[in-house]
Amino acid sequence: SATPNLKLGLILAGWALIFLLSYKVKTTEVMEAKMWDPYEILGIDNGEKEETITRAYRKLSLKWHPDKVGKDLKEKAGEMMAEINRAHKTLTNAEARENYEKYGNPDGMQTQSMGIALPKLLVEAHTSPFVLALYGLVFGFIMPFYVGRWWYNSTRYQKDHILNPTMSTFFKNIREHISQRNLIELLTAASEFAEDDLKYRPADEAALKALVEKIRRVSQIYANDMFSAPKKFTGKDVWKANILLHAHFFRVKIDDGELADQQQQVVMTALTLVHRGLLQISTTHNWYTCSTLLMNISQMLVQGVYCYDAPLIQLPGITWENQPKIFKEKNLYSNHQLMRMTGGEQRKALSLLNDKQFEEAIQVAKTIPRLEIARVLLTVVGDKAITPASIVTLIVKVRIANAPNKIVPRGKGVAVADIEDISDEDTAAIENFVADFGKREKETKQTPPEAYCPYFAGRKDSQWWLSFANYQSGKLVVPPVRISDLVSERVVVLQFQAPPQKETYRFHLSIKSDSYIGNDVMQEVQMTVVDRSTLPSEPAIVDDISEPEEDSIAAQMAQLRGQQAGARRGDDESSDED
Repeated sequence: SATPNLKLGLILAGWALIFLLSYKVKTTEVMEAKMWDPYEILGIDNGEKEETITRAYRKLSLKWHPDKVGKDLKEKAGEMMAEINRAHKTLTNAEARENYEKYGNPDGMQTQSMGIALPKLLVEAHTSPFVLALYGLVFGFIMPFYVGRWWYNSTRYQKDHILNPTMSTFFKNIREHISQRNLIELLTAASEFAEDDLKYRPADEAALKALVEKIRRVSQIYANDMFSAPKKFTGKDVWKANILLHAHFFRVKIDDGELADQQQQVVMTALTLVHRGLLQISTTHNWYTCSTLLMNISQMLVQGVYCYDAPLIQLPGITWENQPKIFKEKNLYSNHQLMRMTGGEQRKALSLLNDKQFEEAIQVAKTIPRLEIARVLLTVVGDKAITPASIVTLIVKVRIANAPNKIVPRGKGVAVADIEDISDEDTAAIENFVADFGKREKETKQTPPEAYCPYFAGRKDSQWWLSFANYQSGKLVVPPVRISDLVSERVVVLQFQAPPQKETYRFHLSIKSDSYIGNDVMQEVQMTVVDRSTLPSEPAIVDDISEPEEDSIAAQMAQLRGQQAGARRGDDESSDED
């Protein structure tokens, strides 16, 4: 669009102006202000006696007296005599000399004024109307316009740079039990797709109709799902965004160059709206199923695939046409299944590809991460059992099985135990591990590998979501954790409150990629909540305070207090008898 080009032009012009000003500052001569010095005028040293000052004055008066010079030097001689007389008076008059020595001026302290040097063009009389017009344009129109525009845009957006009407639409229409297709329709109803760069234009009608026919043909053949217009959101902008997204999902080529550029912008905008908009609302409500579907949509956007696609289609050379044949003839569905084969079996399974395509597919398949859950531990730190309403700590260690470099994070100067080596009953070791975890986590941040996503216009780091949900209620126990620095292995520590009832609970531990399909792992975790009475009793506190020795000061003080108390009791008794 024209807006980025305009911004680039303004940025380049600004930098050019900065360089020009820097050059001017460097090459401009600075005229230093010369201080008035009577000694220098008379040609004598500082602190000379009055006789020397008078002698120098007379000598210079004879030289520069207007009657002693020619006509061509009379004007200069008059100026010089004025300076000579002033210098002589300053050094021979006690008050004037004191003022000069204190303030640098024989007349005493002078007021100092500061000013701004302006080009003559701005202050000359014949240019003043133009200068006033320029000031009026800048301060009366341009500056208020841009300040108002900035304020208007700042109030239009949320803190995550999503339009307020978009978040309102999402909040009103998202539901816990919503289909993936309806989530995509809700996504395309965002106000971002009605902005100038992406909104529907009548000139796009013909190209969009042709694109719809291609999408319907591909979706019916390979996805068994006929593409159709949204039923709830019927605007033209929504329809256009829906078409461009599904063309991306089904990898339908767009012949119109401008429309293809808009499609890439729609995809990147949609990914932001999923991560910072819809998923934020869903996790706030603790909706596990809805959040999982949104994570699936994130994978679809990054890879350019539909929700029912085989993971194998992420590899180069695998298309909508040959993937069903590979599955039907070789029973090959996923990348992990391919990597478990021998080299000969791989070549036979991908016989539809030529040698170059086969090599590229295998190289990419090796880089696609294969995640494993190495250890899961549920514990109450310091206790051997989980009791009602206690604070439970969930420790999960995940590992990339095919990581190229086995980088094991370790803290600096800290002896770090591996959670896999700690038993469930070793409460002291678990407590030490949790205590040191925060320090190690800050010291072991790593840069994740880049995801292979040829259909996504931009760099995308491979990241993961860890979700922990209650099996019975279908609710998230804690909001999903974004793992953004998983290179080889990572430990995640979460805390939540145990249910108040005593029973055995089942949870789903799910780790999903935000970039690849078919790489998700899930594990069922059980947690038994027992009564507090099953915990071992607290050890009794032994009172080790002994009686003071007889000859100690403490014993003598105690004895003295006892005698005084006895005396007081005797006095009380006698007074009662009286």
